[in-house]
This record gives sequence, C-alpha cells and structure tokens, in this order.
Amino acid sequence: MALRLIVGRSGSGKTRACLDEIRQKLADNPEGPPLILLVPEQATFQAEYAMATTPGLKGFMRAQVLSFRRLAYRVMQETGGLAAVPINENGKAMLVHKALVRRREELKLFKGSAEAVGLTDKLGELFTEWRRYGTDSDRLERLRYAAESSSASILLKDKLHDLTLLFGDLERELTGKWLDGEDALARLAEGIPHAPLLNGAEVWMDGFHGFTPNEYAVIDALLKRVSRVSAALCLDRPYGAGERPDELELFHPTAETSVRLSELALAAGVELEPPVVLNPPVLPRFARSPALAHLEMSYDNARLSWRGDLSALTPEGGLSLHAAANRRAEAEAVARDMLRRVREEGGRWREMAVFVRRLEDYADLLGQVFDDYGIPYFLDGKASASHHPLVEFVRSALETVVSGWRTDPLLRCAKTDLLQPESGIVTREEVDRLENYVLAAGIDGWRWHDDRSWRPLGGGDLEAEDDPERGARAMERIRRTRDALAGPLRRMEQRFKKAGSVRDQCEALYLLLEESGAADTLERWSAADEAAGEPGKARMHRPLWDGVLDLLDQMVEMVGGEKPDVALFAGMVDAGLEQLKLGAVPPSLDGVLVGSPERTRSDRIEVLYLLGVNDGVMPMAVRENGVLSEEEREDLAAAGIEMAPGAKRRLLDERFLAYWTLTTPSRHLWISYPLADEEGAGLIPSEIIRRLKKRFPGLPEHQLSAEPVPEETDDRQLAYAVHPGRALTSLVTMLRHWRQGGHLSPGWWSVYRWMTERGEWRERLARLLSSLQYRNEERPLTERTSLLLYGDRLLSSVSRMERFVACPFRHFSSHGLRLRERQLYRVDAPDIGQLFHAALRQTTEKLLAEGPAGADAVRWQLEAAAAVERLLPKVQSQILLSSHRHQAMARKLKDIVARASTMLGEHARVSAFKPVGLEIDFGPSGTLPPLSLNLGRGRWMDIVGRIDRVDAADTPEGLLLRIMDYKSGDVKLKLDEVAHGLSLQMLAYLDVVVSHAPHWLGRPASPAGVLYFHVHNPLLNTLNGMSRADAEQAMLKEFRMQGLVLADGDAVTLMDGSLASGGKSSVVPVEFKKDGSFSSRSQVADAGQWDVLRRSVRGSMKRIGRRIADGDVAIAPYRMDKKSPCTVCEFRPVCQFDGQLEGNRYQMLAKPSDKDQVWQWLDNRAEGEEETL
Repeated sequence: MALRLIVGRSGSGKTRACLDEIRQKLADNPEGPPLILLVPEQATFQAEYAMATTPGLKGFMRAQVLSFRRLAYRVMQETGGLAAVPINENGKAMLVHKALVRRREELKLFKGSAEAVGLTDKLGELFTEWRRYGTDSDRLERLRYAAESSSASILLKDKLHDLTLLFGDLERELTGKWLDGEDALARLAEGIPHAPLLNGAEVWMDGFHGFTPNEYAVIDALLKRVSRVSAALCLDRPYGAGERPDELELFHPTAETSVRLSELALAAGVELEPPVVLNPPVLPRFARSPALAHLEMSYDNARLSWRGDLSALTPEGGLSLHAAANRRAEAEAVARDMLRRVREEGGRWREMAVFVRRLEDYADLLGQVFDDYGIPYFLDGKASASHHPLVEFVRSALETVVSGWRTDPLLRCAKTDLLQPESGIVTREEVDRLENYVLAAGIDGWRWHDDRSWRPLGGGDLEAEDDPERGARAMERIRRTRDALAGPLRRMEQRFKKAGSVRDQCEALYLLLEESGAADTLERWSAADEAAGEPGKARMHRPLWDGVLDLLDQMVEMVGGEKPDVALFAGMVDAGLEQLKLGAVPPSLDGVLVGSPERTRSDRIEVLYLLGVNDGVMPMAVRENGVLSEEEREDLAAAGIEMAPGAKRRLLDERFLAYWTLTTPSRHLWISYPLADEEGAGLIPSEIIRRLKKRFPGLPEHQLSAEPVPEETDDRQLAYAVHPGRALTSLVTMLRHWRQGGHLSPGWWSVYRWMTERGEWRERLARLLSSLQYRNEERPLTERTSLLLYGDRLLSSVSRMERFVACPFRHFSSHGLRLRERQLYRVDAPDIGQLFHAALRQTTEKLLAEGPAGADAVRWQLEAAAAVERLLPKVQSQILLSSHRHQAMARKLKDIVARASTMLGEHARVSAFKPVGLEIDFGPSGTLPPLSLNLGRGRWMDIVGRIDRVDAADTPEGLLLRIMDYKSGDVKLKLDEVAHGLSLQMLAYLDVVVSHAPHWLGRPASPAGVLYFHVHNPLLNTLNGMSRADAEQAMLKEFRMQGLVLADGDAVTLMDGSLASGGKSSVVPVEFKKDGSFSSRSQVADAGQWDVLRRSVRGSMKRIGRRIADGDVAIAPYRMDKKSPCTVCEFRPVCQFDGQLEGNRYQMLAKPSDKDQVWQWLDNRAEGEEETL
C-alpha cells in the first residue's frame, strides 16, 4: 500500500505516463491484478478510447477506466447496497419542493417565496453541497441552536431555521431508501475494504485538480486497500512535509490537493513514495509549437517575452489573436479556419476543439454555424429540456387543471401538438381558430365547460338583431376542436378527483400521455428529424420520453402512497422537469469538441479555439446568486460547516483555470473576443488579452467581420468562400458593393461562375441576386386583379378613402387583402365609440320626440343611463358585465353618456336646429341612396356610410342642414387635411344629405355646417370657488362643438339663440365682434366657400376612386410636419416600410402658409379639376 504523486506542468506528459505504465503492465502480464484508471466522469470515454487504440494491444481484461460513480456501482455490485433506489437531481428537486410546500407555515424567511421560480433549484444546489462536504442535519441543528443565542444577524438566524427544517426533511426522505451521488460515494468508501474487485489492484488517478470530502474518503479507503495509488497532478513542483502553498500561487488548487493526499497517506500509515517529477527541457505537448511552449513557460513569469519568429504568431503558426465584430462573426471565422485546416493541412475534426468559459452564450450560435458549414461537432454539456414540447405539454396540462382551466396554459398545451385525441389529429389551423375565438369571447375558467358561453361573436353594430344562423357552422367546428382538446384534460382532472394516492395521480398523468399518443408523436418527430438530416434533434426525443417516465417512477417510489394534493403534485412534477437535462454521446469519433474549460477534458486537442475572452467572463466574475451570501458562508465555515470554496478562493483559482485552458492545445491556440454583444453594446477584452500582448510583443490582432470587407486583400476576402452556402451570401454582398461602383476581385467572379454552372446553386444565386435590385415597393395591381377584388362598381366608405390617402398599401391590406388584427376580449376605443353613438341616438331620439317640455336635465340623464344599460350586454360578449373592474368601467361610461346627453339637451334648448335623422344609413339598402361617382372607363363608385345625426332649421331663404358627429376625442376640422384628402367624412356626409334633400325631405336644402360633439365627462377647476350658474356655464363651454359653420349671422343665431346679442358662443365655434362681424377665431365659411368644399371633396373622392380602381397599392404613407399614419398602423410588420430603404419615401404633404392658400388648394381640387398640390 503506497501513494505516489506524478507532478508536472501542463503538457509535461502526465496522462501519457499513466497510460504507458498501464500498457506496460498489460504487456508484462495480461491476466494480473486489476489496473484501474480513475478519471472524471466526462473523460471516461476518451480515456477508454486511448487505451483501446494502443498499437499492438489487441484487447485487455485487466485494465479498467472508471469514474468515482462507476467505481461505486462496481463495488456495490460485489458488497451490496444496490437495493436502495437511485435518485437523480430531478427526484431531489421534487423532494425539496415537497418540503417547501409542507413546511410553508413553519418557515420564517421563505414562507412568502416557497413556490418562487428558481428557489427549489438554489436550495437543491446548497443541500447537495452540504451532503458533498459531509454536513448532516444534526450538525446543522446544533449550529442553529448556537446561533439563536449568538450575535448573528436576524436574517442568518431565520435562514438557518428554515434551512435546518428543509434539509432535515430531505435527509429523512433519502436515508435508507434512496441513493444519490453522494450516498454512492459514502457506500463506496465503506465497501472498498470488502470488494474482491480491488484485491491486489493498482490505481492511477488522472485529470483531477481537486476532490470533495466524500471523494477524499474514497481515496483514503483505496490507500488502505490497494497496492498503490498514483495521482497525476498539474503542478510545477512537489511539496515537502509540512509545506503549504501560498494562496496566491498559480498552482494553488493542485498544490492543496497534493498536500491533502500526502496527509491522507501519512494518517493511513501507508508508504509515501518519492514523487515522479516530469520536467523535460521541452514539454512533449508543445514540441511542435515553440509559441505555445513559451506561453506555458511565461504565463506566470512576466519577465519572459517572446523573441522568436513573428510568423509563429499567425493562424498558420502556433498562436493567433482575433477581435470580432460580434459573436456571430467570431463563430463564423472559427468555422472558416477549421475548414481551411481540414482541406489545406489535412487536419481532422477530432483534433480541434472550441472552449467557451460561458458556454450558454455560444452553444446555440455555434450549433447553427457549424450546421451551416457542414462541420460535425459534439457539444459537451447537458442542456435544459424545459424548451421541449413534451416538457411544456406536461407542465401546461397540470397547470390547466390546478389553475381552474385558465386559458393560457390550456392553449400552450394545445400548441405543443401533443394533445391529440384518439379520434384523429387536430391540426394547428384548428387550434389557431380555437385560440382566436376564445381570446375574442373571453373564454376562461369555468366557461370552458359552459356551452352557454360558446356562442357566435357579435358583429360591430350594437343595435342590430342577432342572426341565429350566423356563424353556426363555424361555431360547430370550434366546439368540436374544443371537445377534442379539452376532453383528455377533463378526463385527467376527473381521475385526479377520484385518486386515492399520489400513485393514482401519476397513473392519471401517464394515461393522459398514452391517450394523447405522445409517444407515437415523438417517434414521428424523431423520424422526420432523421430524414431532414438532423440526427442531433432526432436523438433528443426518446431520452426525454424516458426521462419523464423515470420522473413519474421516482414520484411513485417517493410519495406514491401519500394522500393526494393536486397543487403539490403539479409543483413537484414541475420542479422535477426543471432539472431534466439533455445529455448526449458523440455522434461520431471524428468531430469537433465544443465545451467549457471547467468541465471538458481531452488530451488529444491539437488546435483549440478559445472564444469569448472578455472581461468578467474569463476570468469569470464571481457573483453571489445562491441562498447564502458570501459573508454568511464564511460565518458557517468559521462555525465548522465545511463548504465549497468561497468567492475569493474561486476568483483566485480562475488564474489556474485560465493557465490550464491556454496550455491545452499542442499545435495552435486561437484566442478571440467579440467587441459587441447581440444588442450592439460594447464588450471589453479580458486581462488575459493584455497578458498575452505583454508576453508576445508584436502579437498581431486580426479583425473579424461577419462578411468580407472590400478594403481587405483579395485573399482575405476569398477566405469567406470556403463553403458554398456561406460563399453565396458573401458573393451577394460583394456584388452589391460592385454595383455601387466598388472593385470586385477576379476570385469572386470565379465563385460566381462556379455557382452559375451548378443547377442547385444557380437557382439560389438567382433568388439572392434579385435582392440587389430590391426596392420595398408594390407594383400596381393588374386590371383583372383589381376587378376581382373590387368589381366594376366600387363600393366604398369615406373613411376607407381617407385610409387610402394616408397610405395606399394600408388600404390594400385592410380592404383588398382583408387583413385583420386578432380580436381580443377587451374594451377598445371602437367599442366605446359604438356604445356612445348607440346610447346617444336612442336617448336623443326618444326625448326630442317629446319636445322641449319633457327634456329637462334629470330626464336626459335617466334616459341615457337606461340606454347604456340596454346596450351593455351587447358590447364584446358582455365584457362590461364580466368582472368588477369592467363593471366599474361601465359605470364610468354611463356617467360620460349621461353628462353628454345633458349637454345635448342644453344645446337643444338654445338651438332652432332639430334632428331630422339619427344614425342615417346611405347606400344600396339605406335610408338614402349612395352618392354615385363616375370614375370613367365604365367604372362607378358608390359612397356608402352612416351619419350620426342630421339637424335642420327653416329660414326664409330655405332649409338649412348641418351634420353632427359624436367623438370620444377632441377633434377639429382642419381644412388643409380636407384639401389633402385626409379629412373628407363630414363634408362628404353633408354633400350626401344636401344632394338628396329634395327626395328625402321634400325640398332643397343648403349646407349650414359640420360639427363634432366631444363625448366626455370633464372635471372643472373649482379651487377658487364657483357658483352653480358659473359651473353650468363652464361645463357648457367644455362641450362647445368644433367644426365649420355657415358664415351667416342668422344661421349661427339659429344654432345658438344666446348669440342674438353677440359675444362668444358656448355651443358652436363662433364669436361675434362688437360690430356684429365674425372674429378671426370663428370657424365659418360663406356660401361660395361651401360650394368649393363640396366640389373639392367630390373631386378628391373621384381621384381616390380612380387610383383604387387602377390598382394603386403603393407603400407610400403621408408625412405632414411630424405626423404620419405609420405610428398607429397595424400593418407595419406587413409593409416593412423604412425611410432608409431605397424606394421607401413618404408622401410629403405641405402645410398652407395662410387661409387664402388653403382655399386655393381646395378650389384646385374641385370636381373636374386635375391639378395637384
């Protein structure tokens, strides 16, 4: 029994020495005592491969490559202990969650966050650390009692109270029944003295930098049992008896390990052999790379600087440094260099590796890039499975039941495509249709089971009668989809209710998986991925299925006989799924290894690409993100609780990790860092970069970009053409530069010819070349397409024409393509507007019919409230009655309508204008016929719409008509917008009623005005006091209508009788000067100007109609000052308008310099005129 240390710096041949000794012993005696090579778990495959490929060694039985875990199970097979059920991190996470929920009321600190996202994971990490370092619940309990009487902080006392309870629960659950990794090591240490496997054995340990207390216990047992233990450590020198390494030494981690091992040997009474020190003049690993040899030698010696040839400091030499524009440019440059090495230097993929200190920043990106370049690779790590549809299916199915059938989890469950009924497959289109319906109808909770809630959605008209046949067929399809998807979940819920134990609940969940055919679906996905050439994705589905079933098996074993609680069950399953990881084995022996320095092990890396060497990443900035703060960990360590190294020690150990990483390759080290992240935020290079530049004066820093740069040499540019797919993209980039007058090297023309000569690439090239002429424009529709969309008699509303003027493509999207935003169960501005219009119409119609005598303020308010009550059930499937919040909103809307109705009554009291029509429809089946306009070439346009209110007054000169429109916002009529065609509605409506007055009212009529009535409930400022009369007058002014009226004193007086003595109107936008004329602030137009307005509006509508009929669909939004429809356009994602793109330009609409100019514009646009502004 003996301990021997094999020490040497990185690359000195320690691993080879271990393997050579084992090989020699095998050659000397193939059937002797066991020879065991103990390595980290992730290094077992490569070590076995190295042993098995030994030249001349045809096979062996005596040598074994094991990890601590594999050794534990081998020993327990011989000594017993396998009766305990293995438990993984998933199972422990479920037990921790169970303890959190059961102990919730007893907890002091974690009571309010017992089910917080991530808490279970953090607690699990801490408890695993305690078990790994030999802490038990009894020891923790004693510490807690001691802390209660100490000066420790309240926070630490509360933490210790909670952690003691939870850790104790976990230990009691595990003890005697379950076997986790730490228990396996403890049983290994107990079983080693009795294991026949170790009779006369010799053990070599390689690849370790340090050990946990449980591992030291195993080593201690091995020292007393086997003939010799040899430990290979990356160390610059051996340490004598009693000597301790300084905490600032580079090799501190391995130095501490060597001292600890020596102390174990002395304590065990075994022989401590003289150490084997490997210190050749030239380290074997770097025999072919002087630059790497210098890097290893000078890393911790600032006085040594490179004096060799600078050609060694290039991608073709031993060391190269690169600065990339971003991470994608960095990854693509690595892929190009790998292909170059394979093609030009005869390299093998397995000789190359990519290391990233923070692998999560690069894992997906490297996978995408390597797939694009056709590079085989193996990602050494376990990725979270939380994104997989099977995990989401289980989670959302349980959440649906626990939450009382909330819509969000149910739809998430349906969208996994795993919730399939036995009767057949529910298509994604059917799921989308169901989603659209439930979001619009407000289906949630109990409504999923209530057929009365599943009725056709109402239309946009609150006063229209419901059509019982409308939408019946669509509703039948939606109900079928609902029953197909909700049926399996409902049956699972019913099984949960009948469950007598957690075992029954697990069975209910399994039956859901079986009933939905989840396993078959996963098999189809796996086959499809395999056929698509994605074996990595194909191999992912089956292990996940097995992982979920294993989780249920562990649940049954852990708590199968306990009383069921659905919420606790769902929480435990969720906690277990959170810990479910996707592991993999290398798909082939010849592939690039991608990993992180602290985990990945390989002794055959010739070329290492070290990416992401940024400040705070490598060395890694140590952050507190656990349950215990750094100060609390130090307090516990001082109290005798052994824990993992703290933040300070981990930060110092980063230096050793950096050294070990930089000295891993034998031929070339590529170091790179991005200058910016994905959002464009700047990144700083690591101190390692500065250290390298000091050790290697003159070390060039190569700049990496995602695409070739025209200023680079031809050779540098053509380096981007190493793979056809990526070369295609780069070629298009260079051709775009050439079209803009730049130089294009002959090499790119060769690439172009290569592409055009091969059919598979010729088509792709043609598609991409079309992008060079791309302009974000839409050609006009053909005459045939326009006729199919709109017909030869265009039916249009005025608002539709205003939308066309704002942007032709926006009009095409809404009225040509008929695109619509998804309807949601919420109260939007259009819903409120419809409610206001309908309520005011009903109120006005009823009270004005009774005459002024019955129209007092109280009566107006009561009738308005009654009208709103009648209409509320028709707004968005009764949304305003669905909750207390919406009912409060309904009360506010009722108050607004009541206030507005009262003000309308006040207006009616002082006005001689009386309504002759409310909500007047004009069109083919309306009260009035449409306004028909001849567009030429046999085409017509019928203008249709609905007018809120038409008022009339008799005068000696004839009948006057005015239009009123109810608006929920403060709107004014702007004549420049009328001239540009942006505000035509009110004037077009006035034209309609004036044109049809002889037929409708029995006599001709003249225009008296267009007015906007603002529907709102304003608050008055009464801080300085205000009488009731003043308050009423102030409120009346708040409801002063905006718009344009006839510049005739008598007509204005008919609108506001209080103006008979002059002054400023509180009803219409008019003010008289002392001489009886209109002030400049009055919004008036004389009879001639009203004629200009009518003709201008007709001319604008004709021109707009012709453009629509001619197929104008241009992406051309207007811009007037800073105003543009793009800010509120729902079709922006469709048109992709960008003022910076070629072909995208705003219609710049001018602002008039004065009133005379705007009237000139209006006159120019009058009917029959073709001039433009």
